[in-house]
Parts: sequence; C-alpha cells; structure tokens
Amino acid sequence: GWNPPPIDRMANLNIEPGDQSIEQLIGGIEHGVLMSTNRSWSIDDARNKFQFGCEWGQLIENGELKGVVKNPNYRGISAQFWKSLSAVGDASTFKVLGTPNCGKGEPNQVIRVGHASPACVFSNVDVFGGDA
Repeated sequence: GWNPPPIDRMANLNIEPGDQSIEQLIGGIEHGVLMSTNRSWSIDDARNKFQFGCEWGQLIENGELKGVVKNPNYRGISAQFWKSLSAVGDASTFKVLGTPNCGKGEPNQVIRVGHASPACVFSNVDVFGGDA
C-alpha cells in the first residue's frame, strides 16, 4: 500500500483557442472585470466550490476598458462556471502557465500542475473584493 495514499487531483487544464481577438472579447462585454495575475486559489475536496484571487483587474464598461481594480476575487461552483463560458479568445491571446508547488493533504503532497488557455469570457460570475 501507499503511505500516505496518493490524492486524486486535476494535473493539467487546457482550452483550445477560439476565433475572437482580445478587442472583440472586451467589446462584447457590457459590464465586467478583466482579471490577471492569479495570486491565490482554493477549491473544496469535492472539486465543486472554488475561489480565486488576482493581483489586478480592469473594469469593462460598455465594451471599453476603464479603471484599475486591485485584488479582485471571483468564486463559483465548477459545473456552473464552466457552463457559463460564453466566448474564447484566438491564438494571439493563448498563454501557457503553471505552478511547481500545488500541495494538499496531511502530510502535504506536492505536484506540478499547468494550464494553457486563451483569454475567455465567463458570464454571471460572482466577483467580489477589490479596490479602485
């Protein structure tokens, strides 16, 4: 047997590019926040409820970028969040990112994880916190 037993988890997530430029994505948003630079994350053991925090964001009003928002956060329920994906950016918005230290469990188990994604638009996301 294993000591400690391995913990199941998602190792990698990739989204293929769509057909919209970043300008088209932003232009189609009436009210939203463009978020960048993920700095914190949490998801329950069932992989259902999650929360992410970013270092900065920009308000989007009537398809235009407006003021900067510091430390915006968003949360949701995984299945509802992914069903709310409404637009996917083209290859020019595609980035490959990862972290070498995703850990969980007692005692702690660490695994390298990564993701690759273009810019995406999600609708009706619970956004909170942040200072202008």
